[in-house]
Formats: sequence, C-alpha cells, structure tokens
Amino acid sequence: MKLLLIGRKTHYETRRIVAAAKKRGHETLASSFANLEIKTGDAPRFAVEGRDALDFDVLMFRRFWPHVSESLILAETFRRNGGRVFDGVGDGRPFIMSKTWEALTLEAAGLRVPKTIQCFSAETSEAAAKELGFPLVVKGVHGGLGTFVHLAKKPSDLRKILSGRNFGFFSLQEYLPADHDVRVLTIGGQAIGAMRRIVPKGDFRANVAVGGRPVKEPLSAELERLAEAASRALGREFGGVDILRSKGETYVLEVNRTPGFRAFEAATGVDVADRLVARLERRDG
Repeated sequence: MKLLLIGRKTHYETRRIVAAAKKRGHETLASSFANLEIKTGDAPRFAVEGRDALDFDVLMFRRFWPHVSESLILAETFRRNGGRVFDGVGDGRPFIMSKTWEALTLEAAGLRVPKTIQCFSAETSEAAAKELGFPLVVKGVHGGLGTFVHLAKKPSDLRKILSGRNFGFFSLQEYLPADHDVRVLTIGGQAIGAMRRIVPKGDFRANVAVGGRPVKEPLSAELERLAEAASRALGREFGGVDILRSKGETYVLEVNRTPGFRAFEAATGVDVADRLVARLERRDG
C-alpha cells in the first residue's frame, strides 16, 4: 500500500502513523498543504513534494483547516482515479465543519448533548444567555484542543468574549459541572479503549492540551455503546468521542474526526497507530 497523509510532519500522530505503516511494509508520504500544488495543464494536476498525488493508493487527512475546499477537490479527484480516501471525505456525504451541526446530528440520532444555542447577533446572544443562565460555556463552532472554549460567569464576561469575534463564531452552551470527562477512540465504528481526562485546578476544561490529566478508564458497555453510536451518526471512520456525566445524566460532547492520541496511547497502552494502519489496509476502509 502507498499512503499519502496530509498533515503536519512534526506531529506525534503523523510520525506514529508513518512508523506503523513502515513496520507493516507500506510506503508513506506525509506532507502538509505547504507542499501541495494544484494546477491545470500538464500533469501532475496534484503534486505533493514533486510527486503525483494520484499515484498513491490511499489518501488520509490529518488536517483540513483552512484548506477545506482544496481537501475536498483532492479527495474527489483521488477517488475518481481509483484511490481510496479514508473517513469518507469527498464521497458525497455532507462535509460540514461545525460543532453545531455535530450536536444537531447526534441529538437526531437519540444521543443526549448539552443544550446549545448558536446566535448571530448581540440581541439573540443576550436572549440565549438568559435562557441558559450563568455560568455558561462559550464554545467556538470550529477548533480543537480546548481552544475557543470559555466560561462566562456573568453578562460582562460574555460580552467581552463575543467582542473579539464575528457573531456566529461562538455558540452558547449550558454549563455542566464535572471533575472529568472521558475520551473514547473508535476506529471503523468500533471502540478501542477509553481514557479519563481529569480537569486541572483552576480550569473547567478537561483537554490534555490545557492541562487535563489522562488516566486509563475501563471501557464500560455504556461508553462503548455511546461512542460507537456517535461515530456512526457522524460517519466517523476514526473518532475521538468525548463523553461527560453531570447532574446524573450522560452527555456526548463532540466527536473529533482527527483526534490526537499521544496521551491516549500512554494512558491505555493501546497501539492506536497500528490499528489505524490496519484499518487503512482494508479494501472497505
């Protein structure tokens, strides 16, 4: 198998996938958008570090933003030329990078999600805040690793947070107090393990990137069911499903389609990279 991976070369996950593919006897080119050329006229139309992208067997994205349209163009052309694109990118299904869309889709699938209101004006934001009550979470509809996620304890906090972005960039979400959440990884729609992320002192976010402490979590039947249902609902071939229990209820917070797994591998001992490559080898992957 010849694998083309679009992502950041220096990232742990990229290096682990390249190493796992090599160990299993595959050739991998990992490169970023900085090294991609899309052109008309002479071939190759899609060149990555001087190589024809369409000469590879499998295309995998570890990064899309800010080149979402270009990712879809490459994926669609790659598939038309007989290649396989991991995670269904460009296969005709909706490709929407919005946490609001995720929440609506998860809720439609019967999963409990936090009450969320995305607003597009100061007036509707104020009304939404009154409906949700303070404190509330102000969460970017894009982003990961805990970025663009804030806690507004009072109206002045909310006004300050919203003033730095266009309306519509943030959604308002009910605050669900908890001292940890759980990240479950799924590959091919199947849960492969779970990790508890303990909220650091002085914060409300559990993301490892902002200081959350990762420890192994038993993969209970409930966690497995929720994670697999969430991944199926969003069509995630590889998903990082965040689950939180608060006030006696269990919520699915989101499903990251390019989750990091350094902390997960360290906490659980699961070889995520090898399992990913094994999935890439499947003809239906």
